[in-house]
Amino acid sequence: MIRRFLAAAVLALAFLAPLHAATPTFDATARNPPPSVALSAFDRIEVAPLALAEGLDAHKGNVIAQRYLQVDLDERLRKRIDAHNAAAGDAPGRTLVVTPEITAVRFITGGKRLLFGGFGGKSWAVLTLRLADKATGEVIAEPRFEQRAFGIFGGYSLGASDKLMLARLADMAAAYLVDNTEAPVGGAVAVSTRAMD
Repeated sequence: MIRRFLAAAVLALAFLAPLHAATPTFDATARNPPPSVALSAFDRIEVAPLALAEGLDAHKGNVIAQRYLQVDLDERLRKRIDAHNAAAGDAPGRTLVVTPEITAVRFITGGKRLLFGGFGGKSWAVLTLRLADKATGEVIAEPRFEQRAFGIFGGYSLGASDKLMLARLADMAAAYLVDNTEAPVGGAVAVSTRAMD
């Protein structure tokens, strides 16, 4: 019985190893450029549902990450966007469309953490936001945000640190919108920001 379990674990780790090798390099000094205009130039903001880049939905863990991150984005963006839109009232004006997309991801689910612990390797994800004028289609910014969760912490936390990685991405996306409202200043790519409850 133990031999079968060990054989299965070795095979699983052999499969996970190539995925682990594909981990992108995170640059803590990288910055997103500022949008071409301050976001206050828009009277209304709309947020599209979170998309998963083509081909990423082939892995169940990536789809699970998409679901978790959608919830995090809804929690962190909704009240800020609702307040912004309420301040504009019914007056016609410019609308900013925010389209979030996971462009790269490797998410270790709680089940795999329970089975393999830290040996499951790192989780990591890259989130991009496409900010465009709804009327003209002009893209005013395309920031990207990168985070990772180390395998050892994922193992000790039984996957909690993997989920927190996604929450940090949502915080970074919300902070970019808030920080660039009054003046275009850009934002960090890979350095986590303050929590945006």
